[in-house]
Amino acid sequence: MTLNNNKLSVLQGVGILVSALLGSGVFIIPAIAAQVAGSWSLLAWAIMGILIVPIVFTFAQLGRFYPHAGGTAYYTQLAFCERNARIVSWLFIWVVALGSPVITITAANFLQNALIQWQILSPSADYRLGIAFAMLLLILLINLLGIKTAAIIQSSLSVVVVSTLLFASIDSQLHYPLQLPETDFNINDIAFSATFILWCFLGIEAITHIADDFIHPERDFPLTIFIGIAITLVVYGLISISLLQMGLYGDEDSNLNSVVHLVAASLGNKGYILINLVGFCTCFISVSLYFVGFSRLLKSMAKQQQIYAGFQQLNKNNVAYLGLIFAVSLCFIVLLISHFIDLKIDTLIAYANGLFILIYLAAGLAGVKLLKGKGKWIAVMASVTCFILFVSLGKEMLFAVGLMVVLVVYYAVIYQFNNRIKQIS
Repeated sequence: MTLNNNKLSVLQGVGILVSALLGSGVFIIPAIAAQVAGSWSLLAWAIMGILIVPIVFTFAQLGRFYPHAGGTAYYTQLAFCERNARIVSWLFIWVVALGSPVITITAANFLQNALIQWQILSPSADYRLGIAFAMLLLILLINLLGIKTAAIIQSSLSVVVVSTLLFASIDSQLHYPLQLPETDFNINDIAFSATFILWCFLGIEAITHIADDFIHPERDFPLTIFIGIAITLVVYGLISISLLQMGLYGDEDSNLNSVVHLVAASLGNKGYILINLVGFCTCFISVSLYFVGFSRLLKSMAKQQQIYAGFQQLNKNNVAYLGLIFAVSLCFIVLLISHFIDLKIDTLIAYANGLFILIYLAAGLAGVKLLKGKGKWIAVMASVTCFILFVSLGKEMLFAVGLMVVLVVYYAVIYQFNNRIKQIS
């Protein structure tokens, strides 16, 4: 009984995953997809809902049979070699560096809106960077208390988040005529829209790092993933229809505040404040999961002597605290850089998407090698899907390709050369 005190239940796992999958995506991506492909973005959602199934199944099976803090890097090492695992690890590190600042600044934007509405802050200044810094410190403190405490807090917030979003979207569809805008069919726009939609499912990889924290990983982890994905798809689908129906999308500012205006239309001024607070909480949870997965990955890398050994040290709550501190610091540094060079949110999303697809491709290929029977063939489908999505990114995939080339050259040439020098000396 004592052994399970710090373990996760299926409901807590679903709470973490749903919040992570909604994250900043639910407040940005439906509007961006609508801007790119209009009413045909609903087709892009349906396509992605189908394409994500083999990827989800592959992660569920890998997490079931090989639960490990290393996540995809561990699967890659089992299937191929340590060098490929190191490359995947560094891809995930870059994903956290690029992806978590997007979610953090989105959260800061929501909290700033609420505080301005309460007249606590002045509307004439931008406080988002300061709010983001305070938020990162709070995430660090909560996660230092352990995964169980974080899961209880995050699961409670998930109920509030999903309930509010479902109420607003259903209410809008009951009170406004269901008339979608007329949009010309363009397969390129639909494909490009689908690559943005992928951002909404980029919490699956992160949760694999806590697969062994469930009471019964082989049963609870796959259940958590499938239930979480089903709930998420329903929420995203209803919100997308509502935004198209009411025309709440367009430029970057409209997209960023689209769901805020949707809820405000249903609940008025109180709804405006509520959805901003809900948005902050959702993004807060999503970033938190990124950092937990990141710290577990660094711990795994440290155990295999790939990085500084201190990253495997644990506090009294069994938390790899140095990894958490490093993740928070890295996120804040990228926030500062993007703030001063005025780097757009959609650019960061596109770069992070390319890296995430490569990580998913690595998991799919590992699944082909490690899984048996139907699992192997579904992993093949997942790998093909990831390749198609990566090509669909167009020029936005060049950053991921460039980083991949640098890592491959480093480990194939420089790393091997340094090892030989050490062996000689």
